[in-house]
Amino acid sequence: MKFPSPLVNFGAFCKRNHQQLIAGLITFSVSLAVVVLRENGAFKQVELWSYDSLMRSQLQEPSDQRIVIVEISEADIQSLGWPFSDRLFAKLVNQISKSKPAVIGIDKYLDLPVLEGRTELVEAIKNAGNVVNAKFVAIVEGRSGVDPAPDLEKISRYGYVNLLTDKGAIVRRTTLVGDSGSFGLEISNLYLQNIHKKQIDFNPTEIKFTAGTQVIPRISNNYGAYRKEDDSGYQMLIRYRGRPRSFQHIKASDVINGIVSPDKLRDRIVLIGVTAESLKDSYPTPVTIDGEVMYGVEIHAHIISQLISATLDDRQFIQVWSTNLENLWIVFWTIIGGSLATFLPHAIKNIGLLSVLSSGLVGIGYFAFGQALWIPLFPTLMGLITANVLVTAYQLAVQQSERKVLMGLFSRHVSKELVDIIWSNREQFMQEGRITGQEVYVTVLFTDMRNFSTAAEAQAPGETLNWLNNYLGAIANEVLAHGGMVDKYIGDAVMAVFGVPIPHSNEIERTRDAQCAVDAALAIAHKLGEMNDVWVSQGLPPVTTGIGINSGIVIAGSLGSAERLEYSVLGDTVNIAARLESFNKEVDGGPHHILISEETYQRLDNNFQTEFVGKYALKGKTQETGIYRVLDFQKRTGQLSPLSMDKKQVL
Repeated sequence: MKFPSPLVNFGAFCKRNHQQLIAGLITFSVSLAVVVLRENGAFKQVELWSYDSLMRSQLQEPSDQRIVIVEISEADIQSLGWPFSDRLFAKLVNQISKSKPAVIGIDKYLDLPVLEGRTELVEAIKNAGNVVNAKFVAIVEGRSGVDPAPDLEKISRYGYVNLLTDKGAIVRRTTLVGDSGSFGLEISNLYLQNIHKKQIDFNPTEIKFTAGTQVIPRISNNYGAYRKEDDSGYQMLIRYRGRPRSFQHIKASDVINGIVSPDKLRDRIVLIGVTAESLKDSYPTPVTIDGEVMYGVEIHAHIISQLISATLDDRQFIQVWSTNLENLWIVFWTIIGGSLATFLPHAIKNIGLLSVLSSGLVGIGYFAFGQALWIPLFPTLMGLITANVLVTAYQLAVQQSERKVLMGLFSRHVSKELVDIIWSNREQFMQEGRITGQEVYVTVLFTDMRNFSTAAEAQAPGETLNWLNNYLGAIANEVLAHGGMVDKYIGDAVMAVFGVPIPHSNEIERTRDAQCAVDAALAIAHKLGEMNDVWVSQGLPPVTTGIGINSGIVIAGSLGSAERLEYSVLGDTVNIAARLESFNKEVDGGPHHILISEETYQRLDNNFQTEFVGKYALKGKTQETGIYRVLDFQKRTGQLSPLSMDKKQVL
């Protein structure tokens, strides 16, 4: 015994599921494209824009009361002048120091003496004992840095105030350490040591900073939306607490004039910095909109708050997944988008569920960011929607191709309403571009013109074709109007079938098909009677048309090659209908020349006037067939119309 080889089985599987396989290939291609594009930084800017939107949506935390900003505002500059003299700065430091703050951070370069009072400034910083001064590290080649002042370096701490900016000068991240500690790190550690006897630890072996129980996430060259980024130093994302001026601000002039209560500064981190627009120390951030900016001292306040809040309150740093996990997340949602289109081809339902999934994905991204987890949102949405749209487009193209095949098979032979029914139920009988053969119960109607040659001789050669088309068109229109299918034209003969291509399985439907066929035959006879009157008035001879009708089982399906297909029915039932039509020449078919078989007669339910002709062995048959002639309608004023029925009943 031979068993099919795995290769044959695989080929059969592919042939049977080729649409799903192509949809899977489209989905795979989309997921690969999205991942590759992201890896090359194609989505960086739009992902950072979505990051900013998420950051703005999460600004629900209260202000950090451990930090106070003593601002040198535009009003202070107008009243006190600029730059502040060393004596004025010394007075500012002394006034703050009297309130016993935990740390004083000066976000201003004091590397060079300014006017008079340098000695007083050195003395004030020395007496305070908890000052962190600012320096600037030259990162860009050709730009000079700002080194610590020799007279202040031994009596105070220093931290660099460089801020990292992305495209558009937006500050989203910061560096904790480079060659030395940053301004924010130095101030945070001094505060934690002085007030809480803690600090942010550094593990030189693993190169990790730890704040409380948390390892501070370090930005690598591929981190979140960042791709091929300069990751020098120990960079982290800034988790902003609020919009500009979310920390307590006190005017420098009020402090100098001694009108600020010491309680506002005691045991707090006091940052001295400029908030004057004219001094240009401001930046756009994720939480600023519509041209807003945040001053450098405020950004440092957010960095410091982030570090001490993580250490003392376990406030989470913004984390991201590993690159592999992010790519898996993107591929997962892309597969969902492609699968949705593959297995839910109904357009409205697909769009509705796609909208729900897209909204859900945005909701997941929003929720995750609230837990300080930044997951890829835009590329995931792009994969989900693109895969869905492309697979849907492919399926529409396939459907159009299938519809073209169906239209080619049926549009000229059945009514538009029946074509729509066929299309909506195409999966029931359409496979591999052809209609598979199946046994169905139908009623077959044959018509044939008796005196075609005589009528044709009475006309000019060019007129015969138009005349014949009018004749055949009248027959076809009545067949279509009664729910039948014009199977084929054979010269001046017509073959029509009732009960295909949607099989009618119950007796009610089969009876209706038989009655519709007889209805159509009578309608044809009456229509041709009217046309005869017109032809006679034109000097043409009247035509006589014989009609034969039979009901029974046939084989229905596509005939022909892949390039030229035709839908038809075959079987003895067809042959008997054709013989009945010809038998009109031998017996009286009644006023309308309509002969029907016993099988059809049994389904008329006394709705028609009929007359038994007798039992005859038709040509080519040994068994006798009961034959009836149809005289006219009985007890009815209208004609049956199968399309008036509920379409579900038809199917």
